[in-house]
Amino acid sequence: MGSSTLISEAFGEPIRRSIPIMYDFYQEVTRNHGDRMALVCMHQPASFLSPITHGDPPTPPFSPPEKYLRWTFNQMAHASHALAASLAAAGIKPGMRIISFVNNGVEWHVMMKAALELNCLFTPLNPRMALHKEEAMHMMAMIEPNVVLVEDPNIAEKLALNAPEPFGKAPIKLFSTGGQKKASVPQGWEDFATFAESGAKTGESALKSFNVVRKPEDVIFIFTTSGTTNLPKGCPYTNKMCAGILVSFQQHSDLTRDPNRVSLCHMTTSHIMGGIGYSMRFHLSGLKVVHPAATFDAASSLKAINLERASDIPAVPAQVYAMLANPNFDQVDTSCIKHAHLSATTILPETIRLSMEELGAERASEAYGMTEAGLVLAHPYYSLNTKLPKVVTSGFVIPGSKVRVVDPETNKLVPRGEPGECHIGGDFIIREYWLGPTKRGRDAFYEDEHGLWIRTGDQAVMHENGECQIVGRYKDMIIRGGENISPSAIESIILSKFDLIAEIVGVPDEIAGEIPVAVISKKDGQEVNTSKVREMLVKELGPAWVPEEIIDIQSLGVDDYPRTATGKVVKTKLRLMVIENRDSQSSAIGGTGNLDTLTRVWTKLLGVSPGTLTAQTSIHDWADSLIQARFSAVFMRETGLLIRLQDLIDHPTIEAQARLLASRGGGSVAQSIADIKPQRDGPPALYDMVHCNGDEARYQKTQELAIETLKPLGLGWNDVEDIIPMNSIQETFLKYRRPQSSNHRHAFVCNGSSVAHVQKALENTLAHHAMLRTMAMYFDSHTSVHIAVRPSEQWFSKCILRLPPVKKADDLAELVYGDINLDHACFPGPMMRFVIVHVEETNCAGIVYMAQHSVFDGVSLPLFLEDFDTMLSDPTTKLKPHVPYKAWADSYYNLQHSPIAKASVDWHANRLRGISKNPDALLFKPRAPEFFKGFSEGWIDIKTGKPGPPRVALTKPAGLGVKGITGKGTLRDIQALKIKHNIEGSQIVKAALAVVTIRHTKQEYALFGQSQAGRTWPFMLPWQADRMPPAMDVDGPAVQGSLCKIEVQKSDSVLDMLTRLQTEQYDLNRHAYAPMNQLVAKLSGYHPDRETLDFDGKVKGSAWIDTQGGDGDFVRDAFKHQVFNWLPVSPVFEYKRITKVQVESRTDLCVLWNCIMMDQTTLAINPTWDDAQLYTEEVEGILDEILRLSEKFAVEENWEKKIEEFI
Repeated sequence: MGSSTLISEAFGEPIRRSIPIMYDFYQEVTRNHGDRMALVCMHQPASFLSPITHGDPPTPPFSPPEKYLRWTFNQMAHASHALAASLAAAGIKPGMRIISFVNNGVEWHVMMKAALELNCLFTPLNPRMALHKEEAMHMMAMIEPNVVLVEDPNIAEKLALNAPEPFGKAPIKLFSTGGQKKASVPQGWEDFATFAESGAKTGESALKSFNVVRKPEDVIFIFTTSGTTNLPKGCPYTNKMCAGILVSFQQHSDLTRDPNRVSLCHMTTSHIMGGIGYSMRFHLSGLKVVHPAATFDAASSLKAINLERASDIPAVPAQVYAMLANPNFDQVDTSCIKHAHLSATTILPETIRLSMEELGAERASEAYGMTEAGLVLAHPYYSLNTKLPKVVTSGFVIPGSKVRVVDPETNKLVPRGEPGECHIGGDFIIREYWLGPTKRGRDAFYEDEHGLWIRTGDQAVMHENGECQIVGRYKDMIIRGGENISPSAIESIILSKFDLIAEIVGVPDEIAGEIPVAVISKKDGQEVNTSKVREMLVKELGPAWVPEEIIDIQSLGVDDYPRTATGKVVKTKLRLMVIENRDSQSSAIGGTGNLDTLTRVWTKLLGVSPGTLTAQTSIHDWADSLIQARFSAVFMRETGLLIRLQDLIDHPTIEAQARLLASRGGGSVAQSIADIKPQRDGPPALYDMVHCNGDEARYQKTQELAIETLKPLGLGWNDVEDIIPMNSIQETFLKYRRPQSSNHRHAFVCNGSSVAHVQKALENTLAHHAMLRTMAMYFDSHTSVHIAVRPSEQWFSKCILRLPPVKKADDLAELVYGDINLDHACFPGPMMRFVIVHVEETNCAGIVYMAQHSVFDGVSLPLFLEDFDTMLSDPTTKLKPHVPYKAWADSYYNLQHSPIAKASVDWHANRLRGISKNPDALLFKPRAPEFFKGFSEGWIDIKTGKPGPPRVALTKPAGLGVKGITGKGTLRDIQALKIKHNIEGSQIVKAALAVVTIRHTKQEYALFGQSQAGRTWPFMLPWQADRMPPAMDVDGPAVQGSLCKIEVQKSDSVLDMLTRLQTEQYDLNRHAYAPMNQLVAKLSGYHPDRETLDFDGKVKGSAWIDTQGGDGDFVRDAFKHQVFNWLPVSPVFEYKRITKVQVESRTDLCVLWNCIMMDQTTLAINPTWDDAQLYTEEVEGILDEILRLSEKFAVEENWEKKIEEFI
C-alpha cells in the first residue's frame, strides 16, 4: 500500500515517567529548586503577604527600577502552606470546595497550592462571570463553595446579588486588596492577607490531624468551557489527568533543558492556557512565571520582556498585534524571546511571520488543545524550524494523547490529507461535563477498543507525516451553493496581502444557502480599498469565495470581535451580530422599497409594535403635528429623501406617501442643505453676520468683543467660525442667575470604548455641531450672539476634561456633582462642557456633560447623541448633514420685525393684557427668592447684582426635586379622541392641569407656561416655509415658550373644553415665535416698532429680563411658576454604544410637568421642582390629581359631562 492509504489516526509516544499526585509534584519541585525565582507579579507590591513567605527574595542579577513581588519556590511554598493552615484553623477540611474570581496575581497561585495541600476542589473562574446573573448563579450552585475568594468590590457585591443562596452558605469569604494601601475590604468579607497570616500557627495541628489521603482519581480542579446553552460547562480535572497533561508537555517540549526559560503569563489563569500551560507547566519544570498585570495589557507585557527577560510568550493573534502597535515597542529589547506560542484560533502564516520577524521571536508555532483535554497537538520546540512555514499546522500528537480525523456523518476514519472532524482520546481527557450540582453530561464522549474519545467539532487535516492542521470549526464552515468555503483561507489572504485582520462568517441566503461576509478590524489610520480585496480573492480563490460584504467591526457597534476569556473569536456570536446588522440595514434601505422604509420609520416614531401599521393606515389617526414634523426630519436623515409636512397632510396613508416618493424618483436633499451654509475659510466677514446690518463699525465692535471673550481661552478672531444671533428665549436661558442656570446634565456609559476613543469620537462629532462649540457674548443691550468656535486642540482642551477612573457606571451620576467650578456650563462659556473617565466595572469610558439651554433643545440634542453614537460605532463614518442653525437663526433675526412677527406679538398681547391684576391665578406662591431647580450655590440677586442669601431645601432628601418623581395613568380613549374629533392627546392633560390649578387658586382661569417645540421657519408665508429644509432637522435650539391663559368654564362639557384648547393650540403653534422681548415691551406700554433703537435695554434683548411693572413683567414671572411640557412619545436613549445613566434638567422654574406618552395609552408625568419652594408631598398630591383627572377626561363616556362635575 502506498502512503496515500494511511488513515488519519495517530497516537503519541508513551509517557516515560510515573504520573505523580499534583501536591507531591509541587513538593518535589520545591525540594529541587527552592531558591530559584518562581513567581513575579509586576503589578503587586513586594511587601504583599511578606509575613508568611519566610524571608525576602534574593536580589536578581538585573535589579528592576521599581519594587514588585518576586518570590522563590520556597517562599511560594511557605505562603501556600500558611494559607492552608489558616483555612484548616477556620474549619476547612479535605474534600471541601474553593472558588475564586480573581485575575492574574499571587492570590491564584497561593490558593491553588493551598487547595492541593488540603485536597480541596479548586475552581478558578474569570471575575467577569460574576457580573452575569445566570452564569454566576449556575457556577456557584454547581460548586457550592465553602470558600469564596475575590479581589474586586464590585465582584463581591454582584456575587451577593446574583447568587444569593450559594453565596450565603459559604462560611469563608475572602477579599484580597492585592497589597494596595488605599483599597478597603467590603463589609462581610475578610481580608485575604490578614486571614492567611492569622491561622498560620494555630492551623498546623489541624492540618496534621487530617492525615490527608490523595488519590489519582480525586477531582482537584474545575475549569470551565462554553456550553451550547451559553451557560458554562464544568470540566473536572483529576490528579492523574492534570499531572499527566503537565508531564506529557514537559516531555514533548524538553522544557527542563534550559533553566533560563521564563514564562510571560499574560493569559488569564482561570483558563487552562494561563493556569496550566503557562503557570503550572513552567513551575513544575522549576522555571519562573511572570504576570505583567492583572489582565492583558500590551505595555505591561512589553515591560516584562524588558525587565524580566521573558522567553516564552503565549498569545492569540490580537495580543501580538497589540504589542506591535504599542508606541513604545521600538524601545523594547525582544532578543530574549525564544518561542511565541500561538493558539485559540486558526493561525495564519502572516501571524507567524509577524511573531518572528517583527516581534522578534526565535521560533513561533501554533498548538492545539481544549479545556476538556489540555494540550494535544504541538511542535517540539527544539526541532521547530526557525524559517517561516508555508502552511501552518498545530504539530504532532504529544505523549499520552491520541488524535483521529473522521467523517462527521459516518464516524469513519478518513485518509490522511482529507478533512474531517478531529476526535481526541487518551488518558488525559475528562470523562464527563459538570452541568449542575448533580447533573452530568456525556453526549460528546464515546469509547472503543482504544479507550475514551471526545468529539471536538473542529475540522482538521492530518498530513502524511502525522502533522495536524486545524482548518476551523465545523459550525463556522460556510456552504455556498453546495461548495464548502473555509473562512481561514479567505482570512489568510486578506491578512497576508493587505495586512488586514478579518473574520469570515456565513450568513443565510435564500438562493445560495449561505454567503460569506468579512468583518474587518483596521489599524488606526489604515485605509482599505475593498475593491482591491475582492479582486485579489477572485484571483486567488475564485468568485464563489469573495465575501458578499466587507464591513468594519465598529459598524457592528463594538471595537473588537466577541472573544472567549483566552481571546478566541466567538464566531457564532459574531455571525449573529452580522445577521442582525444586515437585517437592520435591510430595513433602513427599504427592503422592498419606499413602503417598507416609510412603515419602519413611522413604527419607530410612534412607538408601536411592528405589524401595527399597514399600507392603508392614516397617519393622521396616530401622529400629532409634532410627530409628523419629526418624521420629515428623521426620514430625510435616514434616506436622503424629502417628504414635507404639507405632503403628509395631503397624503395621509403610508401607501399614498410611497406613491408620492415614487412619482418624484430619486434625489437627495444633502446638497440643498449644504447650499444654505457654504464653507468659508477664516473668520466671518461683514456680510456673514446679520446683526451688523452691513455697518463696518458694528463689524469692528463684534471683532473686538469676540477677541476679548476668547482671549482667556487662548483663542483669537481667526478661531471664530460664525457669529450667530440669539432670539429672546435664548437670552432668557443665558441670563446668569447662578452657575447652573438653564443647564442640563447628562451622563452616559460608552460601551466598549476607551477614554481616548470616546474623546476622539466626541471631537469628531462636535466638529459637526457648531452650536455645541460656542461662547456667548452681549453685543449691546439689544443684541446677544453666540460665537461658534472652530474645532481645534486648544478649544477642546477648554471644554473636555479627563478625570481619574470611577468604580461603577452609577458613579457617573455623582461625578463632579454640585462642584461649583465644574458642574455647569454658563456665560460666557464654553456653553457645553464634558468630563470623560474610565469606568472600571464595565471596562469602558463614561461621559458626563453640562449644556447651557441656549445652545440646544429637546430636538437638536438627540441629533448630537445619534451622531456621537455613530462615531463611536464607526469613526470612519461620514456624518449626514443637518440643517445649519445659523441659517435658521439668521432668518429669525432678519424677520423678527416683519408684519408676520408683529401680528404674532399682537395676538399674544391681546389675550394676555390685564393678567397682572390677578396674581392669584398663579398656583405656587414663592417661599424663597427666585426659582431654581438643582443647586443654587453662587446665585446672584438680579435686583442688587450681589450674591443672594442661602436657600433651604424643603424636600427630603435634598436634591429629589431636580431628579423628580414619576406617576402613571391610562388615557383609555385617546385614540378615539384623535380619530373622531381630531383632538390631540396633549389637550387632555393640559385641560386636567388647568382644572387642577383653578381647584387650588379658586380663580376663573389658569395661568401656566407651555414649552413649544416650534420647529418651523418663523415669520414666513406657508409657500416660503414649504421650500425650506425640514425645521425638525435644524441643528440648534428652536424651542419657544408661551404663557397659557385657560378659562375654565364650568358649564362647558369636557369635549367643549378639549375642542377649545385644540383650536387655541393651533393658534399657539402659529404664533409660537412671537419675539418675547417685543411682547413684554408691548404689554409694558412700549412700542417696539418705533422705540427699539431709542430705548436702551428695555425693548429687545433685555426686555424679558429687565422691564419692571405691568403685564410685561408679570408675564416673565408667571411663566416660571409652572410649565407644561408635552412629549408625544417617550424620549429614546437607545443607542448602539452609549447607555444612559443620568438625565437632569436644571431650569430656573418652580415646577416643570414633563408629560410623556409611553405607549399608545400610557401617560407618565415626571414633575421636577425647586425644592426650596415646594414640599415633596405637595408635588405628589398635585401629580395624583392631574393623573386621575386626565384618566377621567380620556374616557369617552365622560366627554359630554360638565366640567363642574370634576372641579
